[in-house]
Amino acid sequence: MTRPQFDQAFSLFPLSEIIQSAGSKRKVKRLLETFSCTRNMDLQEFLHDKAITFETNLRSRTYLYVDNTTYEVAAYFTITISTLHTENISPEVIKLLDGYKDDVASIPCFLIGQLGKSDIFKPQKIGEYILNDAIEIIDQSQESLGGRFILLDAINREQVIKFYEANAFFPIEKGTDLESIKMIKPYFSR
Repeated sequence: MTRPQFDQAFSLFPLSEIIQSAGSKRKVKRLLETFSCTRNMDLQEFLHDKAITFETNLRSRTYLYVDNTTYEVAAYFTITISTLHTENISPEVIKLLDGYKDDVASIPCFLIGQLGKSDIFKPQKIGEYILNDAIEIIDQSQESLGGRFILLDAINREQVIKFYEANAFFPIEKGTDLESIKMIKPYFSR
């Protein structure tokens, strides 16, 4: 996939590098507060209020797309290792995910915890680029460590679910009453 216009307009930085080079937490916080996402306030609040703490406490890794002209955060994603708790998942799906048993209480996985773009991108479709970058970083870890799947919680809207399905994720739970749906991208064949 070519994306020259996207690559020329933005630079991707690990938040950990920005924290190391900035010299002060206040400077980093000001940068993070340039991100605005009124469509999903959870994305905005995480970046503004939690990302630095999660990064410095080694709970996750956040990657920022910074506009090369305005030096504002245009998009970001956060990834981590996690555990999928299986209490609401069928035994067949548990065995598929675990690869061994169908009665485990939790299964280790990689997690895309946050993935979003700023309001300035509302008309532009850049989600696939962001998702592919997150998956590429996870893939590098998976090759070294193993792991059976990537997990994410998708907002339970048809358009969002279809976007992730088009990018090799599938839902492991269903329900129109759910706010979000757990989806996975396997490293194994279904």
